[in-house]
Amino acid sequence: MTKTELLELISNGESSGIEFRRDDIRPEQLAKEEDDGTISGLRRPAPEAWVMDTVFGRYVHPLIIPFYEEVQMEPGLRVAVISLTQGIAKPYVVRREGSEDIYVRIGSISRRASREQQARLFAAGGML
Repeated sequence: MTKTELLELISNGESSGIEFRRDDIRPEQLAKEEDDGTISGLRRPAPEAWVMDTVFGRYVHPLIIPFYEEVQMEPGLRVAVISLTQGIAKPYVVRREGSEDIYVRIGSISRRASREQQARLFAAGGML
């Protein structure tokens, strides 16, 4: 992805397919609203390892392997772009503190799925 393409995505704002996050949050917070509109850039020393091993390896189940790339916005300011294809093993859950939470995206907002939404997700994934 180029800087111009990324700036265009940012200018269009969050949607059902685009979400912006900082890398100084806890991994399980990726499914919650944290966006204040600022481009803060990467702060972690090894952000790709954190995303791949910690966030997706430990907190998301079943395993998803995202595409990770970094875009240089200006000297000293890099932004990670994490792309996911639509998975086939729905629903995906966020694991934390011994529980599993399922979230749904409604426009630009992520919310914990209701029982009815969870049932639809399990049915769509062929689990019901």
